[in-house]
Amino acid sequence: MSELDDDPQMSAQQLLRRARRWLWLTLLPLLGLVLLLAAWQAWAQWQKGLDTAAAELRSQRHAFESIARDTDNHVADLHHWMQREYLRSGEPVAPAVAQAFQPRHRADGSADGYSLDALPQLLRDGMGQLLWPQDQGRPPAAVLQRAQALSAVIETAHQRNPDFAWSYFFGLPEKHILLFPWVRSNLAEDGGAPDLSTAVKAWYDYEVVTAGMAAANPARLPYWTAPYIDAGGQGLLVSHATPLYLGDDQLGIVGTDIKLGTLEGLLDRLPGSPWKAWAVDQRGHLLADRQQPVAEAAVSVSVSVSAANTAASSSTGVAATSVAAAASAASTAAPSMAQLLPLRLPAGVDMALVRQAAASPGQPVAAQGQLLMAIDVRGAPWTLVLAAPRSELLLAVVPQVLPFSLIALGLLAVWAVAQALLRQRILNPVLELLGYLQRLSADPAATEPNLGTRWQAWVQVVTRTFAQLRSSTQREQRAEALKSAIVDHAQAALMVADEAGRVVEFNPAAEALIGCSRDQAVGKTMVELLIPERFQERFAWGLRQMRDGDRAGLMGRRLPRVVRRADGSELPVEVVMWMTRVDGTAFYTASVADLTEARAAAEVIERQRDALRQSEKLTAMGSLLAGVAHELNNPLAIVMGRASLLEEKTEGTPLQADATRIRAAAERCGRIVRTFLNMARSRPAQRGSVQLNDLVLAAADMLGYTLRSHGIELELRLAAPLPEVQADGDQIGQVVLNLIVNAQQALAAHTGLRRISISSGSNNGGVWLQVTDSGPGVPEALRDKIFEPFFTTKADGMGTGLGLSVSRGIVREHGGELALIVATLQPGTGASLTLSLPLHAAAPTVATQGVPTPVASQGGGRVLVVDDEPEITDLLRSMLESAGFEVACADSGAVALEMLATANFAAIVSDLRMPDMDGAALWRAVREKHPALATRMLFVTGDTLSPGARQFLDDAACPRLDKPFSRADLLARLAQVLQGAQAPSASNARCAPQTDQSHPTGPRHV
Repeated sequence: MSELDDDPQMSAQQLLRRARRWLWLTLLPLLGLVLLLAAWQAWAQWQKGLDTAAAELRSQRHAFESIARDTDNHVADLHHWMQREYLRSGEPVAPAVAQAFQPRHRADGSADGYSLDALPQLLRDGMGQLLWPQDQGRPPAAVLQRAQALSAVIETAHQRNPDFAWSYFFGLPEKHILLFPWVRSNLAEDGGAPDLSTAVKAWYDYEVVTAGMAAANPARLPYWTAPYIDAGGQGLLVSHATPLYLGDDQLGIVGTDIKLGTLEGLLDRLPGSPWKAWAVDQRGHLLADRQQPVAEAAVSVSVSVSAANTAASSSTGVAATSVAAAASAASTAAPSMAQLLPLRLPAGVDMALVRQAAASPGQPVAAQGQLLMAIDVRGAPWTLVLAAPRSELLLAVVPQVLPFSLIALGLLAVWAVAQALLRQRILNPVLELLGYLQRLSADPAATEPNLGTRWQAWVQVVTRTFAQLRSSTQREQRAEALKSAIVDHAQAALMVADEAGRVVEFNPAAEALIGCSRDQAVGKTMVELLIPERFQERFAWGLRQMRDGDRAGLMGRRLPRVVRRADGSELPVEVVMWMTRVDGTAFYTASVADLTEARAAAEVIERQRDALRQSEKLTAMGSLLAGVAHELNNPLAIVMGRASLLEEKTEGTPLQADATRIRAAAERCGRIVRTFLNMARSRPAQRGSVQLNDLVLAAADMLGYTLRSHGIELELRLAAPLPEVQADGDQIGQVVLNLIVNAQQALAAHTGLRRISISSGSNNGGVWLQVTDSGPGVPEALRDKIFEPFFTTKADGMGTGLGLSVSRGIVREHGGELALIVATLQPGTGASLTLSLPLHAAAPTVATQGVPTPVASQGGGRVLVVDDEPEITDLLRSMLESAGFEVACADSGAVALEMLATANFAAIVSDLRMPDMDGAALWRAVREKHPALATRMLFVTGDTLSPGARQFLDDAACPRLDKPFSRADLLARLAQVLQGAQAPSASNARCAPQTDQSHPTGPRHV
C-alpha cells in the first residue's frame, strides 16, 4: 500500500479495487478446491439415485408384462375355442339355456331380436348374454351352441383372474354379440337406440370391432384399444382382441377387458418422491397415474361422458356391456379417454420425449428442469414413465455436500473480516468525502472534513470544483429560466416571441405543424411567419392589448384561430398564450393545437347522430307496420276463406267472377302482410333453400302501389326456373327490397323516363339479380363511396346512408357480392346494381304439393275445431264440411278437452293464442291424455312475431297453418296431418317430443 500513500491523486475506487483483488487472490484457490470436492460427492450421490430408479423401473416392467401375457393368453384361448366350435357340431345346448333364448320385445310390444334375458338366475354366473338382431331372422342353433361353449371357457378365465372385466365375441357375417358376464339386453334403450338392430349396428362401428376387420388388420394380429371409462360400473378399462377367421372367411372378433386399477397398484412399487410415475400407451393415452389415480379423475369427467351419451348412442353409455366399453374410446360421437383424461406429465414433457427415453431404457432424458426415464412393456403397447424435477433431485444430495459448505462458510468469514478492514481504511473516507460533496452543494460555506494526509488533497479538489460550478451556473441562469418556461407549459406546438413580436424559440412540434424549420423561423415576426393577411391587423391589436396589461383578457384563453403554413395553406388551430418575464424582459409564448381532426370528427359524429335519429324513426315505423299487419291476419283469413266458399257456391253464375276477384285481392293482401311480418320478425339467421325470383315477386307486390303512385314503371325479366340457393330468405328479401327502394328514390326528382328493370339469371357458380333504374346515375366521384356506412346523396329525411352498406354486408356473409356495374354507367343513363349469390347446394328439385284427394274428397272423418273467435270457427267449419268432414267446434281448450273425453276425433285443428287454455297448453294436455291424437294436431295461427309462440311451434314440431290462408291450404295441410298419422314412425318424428339430443330440433318451415 506504500505506492498508494505516495500518490494522493489516486482515486478511492482504485484503492478499493486493489485491496479486494488481493483478498480474492488468496481466497479463490481454497474455495475452488472445496467446491471441487463438493461437486464430486454430489455427482456420486446423484448417479446412485438415478441407477436405483432405473433398476426398479426395469424390475417393475415384469409385473406389467405378466398382466399383458395373461390377457393375451386368455384371448388366444377364446380364439382357439371358437375356431374349434366352428369346425365341429358342438355340444348340445342345455334345455334351460335353449328355453331362455327368446324373442326380445320393445316397449310397443314388437320384437326386435333375440336375447337371453329370460335366463334363470342360477345360470347367469356361468353364461353370457347373446344378442341377435331381428332383421337377420331366427338364429341357427349353432350360434347358441358356440355361445354356451365359449361362456364356459370365459367363466374359468374370469374366476382365475379377477382383473378381467368383460369378455365378448362379435360374430360375422351375421352380426350377433356374446357378452360375459351376463347383463340385461335393455342396454340398447339405455344407450338411446330405438331397437336392438340399430344398437348392434352401431356397436360394430367401435374400435374393438373396426380395428379387427380385414381392411384395418390384414395381418390378422391381436391388438389393444385405447383406454376408456366403463359406464357399466367396472371402472377404467382397456381392451385386447383378435380377429377370428376360418380360411379366408372372417367369423368374428373375440376379446376381453382388463381393469386399469391393477396397473395403478403396480405403479406404487416404483421409486417414491420426488419421482412421479405413469403408464401410457403408444398413442399417448393415459393408463395409470400414481399421483392422481385415473379412477378418481374418471369421476371428474363423468358429466362429460353423460353429455356424450345423449349426443350419439353414447361412447360410454353403451359400455354397460363390454361392447360399449371398448367402443367408448373409439366412438366418433363422444370424447375419447385421451380427450377426457389427458397425460398429466410435467411441463415440457410430451410423448415424443417419452419415446426418446424409451429408446434407451434406464437412461435419463432432460427436458425443461425435469429428468425422464421410460421403458416399454413387452407384449403390450404400454410404456412405464418416471419423471422428477431436477431441483428436487438436487435437494436430495444436499446433505452429502454439507461439510464442504461449512468449510466454504469459514473461508467467507475470513473474507468478511478482511472486507471490514478494507471498509475502515478506504470506504469510510470515501463516504465522508461524498458527504462533504452533498453539504457543499447545499451550502457554499460548508466546513472541510479532516481526513488525513492521504485524502486531504481530494477534499481541496472538490472545494475548487464546486466554486467554479457555482460561477458557471449563475451565467446560465437566464437561458435556463427561458428553457424552463417553455418546457413547463408545453402542450402542443410552442412558439416564443419577444416584445417586438420576433420569434426567439420554435419547438419541433411547431416545425411539423407549420412546415418550417427552427432556423428559418427564429428572427422573423409572427405576422410574416404565421398570420394570414386578413387577420394581421387583428393580431397586432391583440399583441398591443397583451403588452398594455391584457385588458381584453386574451392570455390564458383557448382562442380559435387560423394560421398560415409555409406552403401557403391555412390551418384551423386553437391557441393559448401567456407572458413570461426574464430579467425584466417580456416574452410571449403561444401553445398551438391543430383542430383539423377534431373538427372532422365532430362533423362525422353529427352525421352519425342524424343517421341514428333517422334509423330510429324507420325502426319505429317498421314496428308499427308489422303490428298493423299482424292484426290484419284474422280478418284477412275470414275474407280469403269466405271468398273461396262464395266462389264455389256461385260457380257457373255471374257472381263467380266477383267472388274470384275478391279472393285474389285478399290473397294479395295476405302476401303483403306476410312480407311485412317476415321483415319485422326478430330471429337468428336461418338458412334454407330460397328461390330468388320469389323474393323479387314478393317485394314487387309490396311496393307495387308505391311505384305506380310515383309514376314509375316496373319491368320484370326473371329467368325461370332458377336454381335454389342456401340463404336466409328474410335477409336476402330485405336486400332486394332495399335495392328497389333505392332505385325508386333515385327516380323521385327525375323528369324523364321513370322505369325500374329487374332481371335475374344463373351461371355455373350461382344466381344473379340486376336492378337498373333510368335515373340520373351515379357520378364518377361518388362510385367508390356509395357502399360506405353513413354516406348518402339523398336529401335530409330520405335515407341514413346505411342501406347499401348493410346490404353488401349481408350478401358477403352469404358468400356473394353486391356491386355497382361501372361498365354500363354513362351520364344520364341511370344506375345498375348486381347481386350475386353462390348455390352452395345440389341442383334444384321441383317440390310438388297438392291436396291429398283420398282424405279430402272422401271426408276423412271427424275433426275438432278449437278457436275463440266465432268467425274463424264458422269459417273452418264451412271449409271442412264442404270437403266432406264431420266437424265439431269448441271455443276454448278446456271445452275441447271435455269433448275429447266423450267422442273420438281423427284430427284437431286449433288456434294457438286463446284465453283460458291456449293451444300450447291444449297440446300438452292432449299429449298426456290422448298421446296418439297429439300427433294429429294442426295449429292455425297469426302470431308469428311472438318468441313464445315460435319457441313452442319449434319444440312441438307439429304442422302449422299461418293466417291468412285459403281453403286449399287448409285441406292440404290437414291431409298431411292425417296421412302422417297412418305412418307411426313419420308422425312420431314430426310431432312427438324430441329426446335425442344428437339431432337437436330446430325451426322448421312447412
